[in-house]
Amino acid sequence: MTGLEFRKALFQAIHTKAALKPYLGDPLRLFDGVPRGAKLPYATLEAVTTQLLTGHLEEGERLTGSIGVYSRHVDRSQVLEVLQLLNEVLEIGVTPAAGTEAAGLSMSETTCRRLQDHRTWYGRIKFSVLLQPAA
Repeated sequence: MTGLEFRKALFQAIHTKAALKPYLGDPLRLFDGVPRGAKLPYATLEAVTTQLLTGHLEEGERLTGSIGVYSRHVDRSQVLEVLQLLNEVLEIGVTPAAGTEAAGLSMSETTCRRLQDHRTWYGRIKFSVLLQPAA
């Protein structure tokens, strides 16, 4: 599974989480590159980095990334609830493509803060996963 395939599988897994619909709409406002004028609240796949384990793609890679959540709710509660639901998706795991195993999926950090405009809340969950050929 390449990073691109994992991203697709991650988006599919998030879209199956019905509990996100009251927050992110139906269809979910989940983006990989936010379109101009996107309605808040929304979530977006942010930085994604892949690192080959041995220098050979066929031997596996470590993928690290983050998902950002933006909201103009009166307090941080909406962002924290969405982050919790995204955390649940990541804890269950993301089903890899045939012939690939996703091992060691972990969340390394969750943050939430108000942005400089003093109206928008921003939250982020960072994750890491090892992608390797199935045995």
